[in-house]
Amino acid sequence: MEMELVGKLLLILFLVVANAFFVGSEIALTSARRSRIKQLASTGNKSARMVQVLHDEPERFYSVTQIGITLVSLGLGAIGIVTLTQIFDPPILAAFTVFGDSEQIQNWGHTFSYIVAFMIISFMHVVGGELAPKVLAFHQAVPISLYVARTINWMHTVMRPLIYVMNHASNGLLWLFGQRDLADSGEAHFSMTGEEIRTILSASEQEGALDPQLTKMLRGVFDLDDHTARDAMIPRTEVDAVDISATVADILALYKEDLRERYPVYETSVDNIIGVVSMKELLNRIASTDYPETSMDIASLPVRDVMMPAYYVPDTMPLSTLLEDFTSNRRQIAIVLDEYGGTEGLITLEDILEEIVGDYEDEFTPRHRHIRKEGEHNFVINGGVRVTELEPKLNYPFPSGDYVTLGGLIHHRLGRIAAVGDVLLLEGARLEVLEMDNHRITRVLFQDSVLSDTDTDATGRDESPAAGTDQDRIPSAESPGDSSDTGTTGPVNPDTGSDKILDFDNSGIESKRKRHP
Repeated sequence: MEMELVGKLLLILFLVVANAFFVGSEIALTSARRSRIKQLASTGNKSARMVQVLHDEPERFYSVTQIGITLVSLGLGAIGIVTLTQIFDPPILAAFTVFGDSEQIQNWGHTFSYIVAFMIISFMHVVGGELAPKVLAFHQAVPISLYVARTINWMHTVMRPLIYVMNHASNGLLWLFGQRDLADSGEAHFSMTGEEIRTILSASEQEGALDPQLTKMLRGVFDLDDHTARDAMIPRTEVDAVDISATVADILALYKEDLRERYPVYETSVDNIIGVVSMKELLNRIASTDYPETSMDIASLPVRDVMMPAYYVPDTMPLSTLLEDFTSNRRQIAIVLDEYGGTEGLITLEDILEEIVGDYEDEFTPRHRHIRKEGEHNFVINGGVRVTELEPKLNYPFPSGDYVTLGGLIHHRLGRIAAVGDVLLLEGARLEVLEMDNHRITRVLFQDSVLSDTDTDATGRDESPAAGTDQDRIPSAESPGDSSDTGTTGPVNPDTGSDKILDFDNSGIESKRKRHP
């Protein structure tokens, strides 16, 4: 009798362990990172390859673990409660004799024994068979999944007939409730959307798990779909193109001035770019012994003989698509066309990569990207710099609109072609045009009026000495459109006839602007 009781107790312990195995296996296989499993599988780890099979077919381990948990739990309840009731029955009945020895009191004693056995089995099942293995499996998902993968796969093979019957029975039940074709409409269990990944990146950065710079780069990768070639291109006004009649000597002279890697070649006008000269290929030809020409002979060659065909992309092409095209076709430069087929700018592989890793400057960095700090809160900026580049560097949220560059912002807000001396007031910032090249804004002074505590009057007009007086910078009401005077500022207010600088933010700059988080 005692041996039988010991055997039942060992069986109860076994069932608790078995339940823990199935529960832990399910959590581990679900939580194990696919990237880590793939890495281990690439090194030849057979267990990792088995985990990959289970990840690709999750119904294999879900069916095994659920059947296992259900059967074990039922067995634990049936055997465990009966066994423990038998153990606790004699002492509890003996204790209940103090209330009498009637049949009713004995029944109460049996009931109390059953309740005690039920509570003990439930505690063992929940703590030892559920909670503990779940916590362990969640924190040790990869090693546990590698350990259990082979056993789970073997059990799936053994239990296949039972799994087949139960799966069809469950599908039939769902069919009765109108749930059909679920296999074709469900979401992939291990897949995540871009927004979910962005949320994970933000949470990881806040918790210190990822370096902020790394997080920025990862965000840049996902943002490529949201940005187009127009957002990252070098604008047409900043492109150094050469005429088809030029020679290699002309290219070398131009290269000596600005050290660009590639030069577009046009015929008749810049709207008709027909090729691109690569300085790397040209210099390689000059230095190579494979060509019989002397350096003088090469210098006299027309650019037509050394240029490569031009590659064109629309300005609306997403950067992700363009990057894929560049890498698959081994391209590094493309001519960006507007909707009318004219040249809007050019874009290089470097421009796309800078959208991911951020801007950097070296000896070959074009002048249009330069931002120079002057004083504590003043910056002199090239008008061709993109607004999206400026926002993180200046920590200033520029207003959105139909423009790309800082110069485009000024033209757009003024409602006309700007002139040297024009001033544009934004909420918390002041922009002044310092230099122009024909109609193109080349230099702009950015003043952070929030950080510098610049005094403003009730209209939002800058009253600092650096800004000068209204009479110095603002045209009279009789000639609002005259921009020939280099001291011209923003347009006259049509509603009041005032010749004051317009504040394009209704709230006025006396209200402190909010910084980016």
